[in-house]
Amino acid sequence: MSEPADFCVEFPGPSEDVAVLAVAGELDIHTSPEFKEHLVSAVEGGAARVIVDLTGVTFIDSSALGALIGGARRSALNRTELMIVCPPGSVARVIDLTGLHRAFAVYPTRDKALGAPASPPAGAPEEPSDAGE
Repeated sequence: MSEPADFCVEFPGPSEDVAVLAVAGELDIHTSPEFKEHLVSAVEGGAARVIVDLTGVTFIDSSALGALIGGARRSALNRTELMIVCPPGSVARVIDLTGLHRAFAVYPTRDKALGAPASPPAGAPEEPSDAGE
């Protein structure tokens, strides 16, 4: 069995508003447990938003996609907004083909994600609209 190729997760810890989890290398059966551990820490760390930056990811498999889905569920329970940064390429294609682009807010760059307007946390009541007035 070979070692994971250049896998790295950077999670300096959440700020009050945003936690950024930057991942690089291959996200597969060997590296997904560590990724999941960091993702859970990010979601439960108290930040209003968690950004998972997949810019440096070269390969993603179903175990990593499962970790992202689990992170989405956990973020909904914690009323945290989960955002994915994924530039065009093979990883973005997998996310699109699996339909996960409908489950997450996906941005092509970290700057776009950081600049996006805040969404209400998952499960939050909708704001009343002024359409009937």
